[in-house]
Amino acid sequence: MKKTLIIGLIVIAAVWLLLLPGAVGLFLKERAPGWLDSEERDLRQEYVPGWFTSRLQASDGEGYWVQLRNRHFPPLRRGLFRTRGELVTPFSGQPLTLDGHFSLNGETRLEIGGTELTLSADPAVQASTANIKAHRNRRGATHIDLDLADFDLHDMLGNRLNYDSAEGLVSWRQRGNGLATAGLQLSFIGPRDMRLTLEAESVNMAALGELRDGFNQLRNAAPDSVDQRLAALTIASAWQQIDASGLHVTLHEFGLGTDTRFQGHFASGQRQPNITGSGRIAALIESLAPLVGMIRGVDPATSQQQTSDWIQTLVEGGWLSIDGGEFEFRYPPPSGERALPVP
Repeated sequence: MKKTLIIGLIVIAAVWLLLLPGAVGLFLKERAPGWLDSEERDLRQEYVPGWFTSRLQASDGEGYWVQLRNRHFPPLRRGLFRTRGELVTPFSGQPLTLDGHFSLNGETRLEIGGTELTLSADPAVQASTANIKAHRNRRGATHIDLDLADFDLHDMLGNRLNYDSAEGLVSWRQRGNGLATAGLQLSFIGPRDMRLTLEAESVNMAALGELRDGFNQLRNAAPDSVDQRLAALTIASAWQQIDASGLHVTLHEFGLGTDTRFQGHFASGQRQPNITGSGRIAALIESLAPLVGMIRGVDPATSQQQTSDWIQTLVEGGWLSIDGGEFEFRYPPPSGERALPVP
């Protein structure tokens, strides 16, 4: 009996230590190249299999290069494999580091970190450090955390938003009926603090993907073309599906500084959302002016004036009331349901 038990333990150990790593390597040979598939970027990929470790390299030949080293020697836990690597991009002075862990129970963790990040665009984005952590548990709930230090957003006309730090959390959990619960939290700490907390229930994920595809088609379509009309039909159909699924969105907070705050909600069947807010009118204009300048492509002086004019339009339309230096916002306005003008 004792001899049989020892032989059984040896066989189990041999399978665990020798055969399982090879099986994981074969699994990765089929799956790993698909990790980096992208509709926007044509990557040349090379997968190098191994019994205990394997490697995946990919490059687009234009500045993007990634190398992953997957260790699938089985540890003494339910780990399937661990991956580490580097990602070289045009917007990072140093390679980004990648560290991930994938378990047999479906749990996944991935962390990406980097320094001296610069996205050359208009507006441009800069950060001294960045860290992204993604976690999916065995029940399918997913969280993505983002941390940035010295976050700066500016355009060539002089509009600028600068924060000591920026933190974000995106989360979603899919339900069995194809719907999901999603949440978004953003916090920007600096001279003009900004906070956003948003939650959505009964999100139709398939229709949301169709909505995204429709907007991509619309963006690339020529004006008054067949492609533009097809994109509009795709967007309308996707929104009907989202509305029919019972979507409910709650804006818990949109805060500008310490004294200005908005909240609201929207549910399927409503013609428009309900939003209320209050705070200091000077803080509202000061916080919105740089965003208006970047969106409309005007200099800071012009964006300040256009933001002030927009505030006056809201007052005249009944959406906004001002008492001294304080304001109150209500949408729809008390006078009835009217379209809100945007700056």
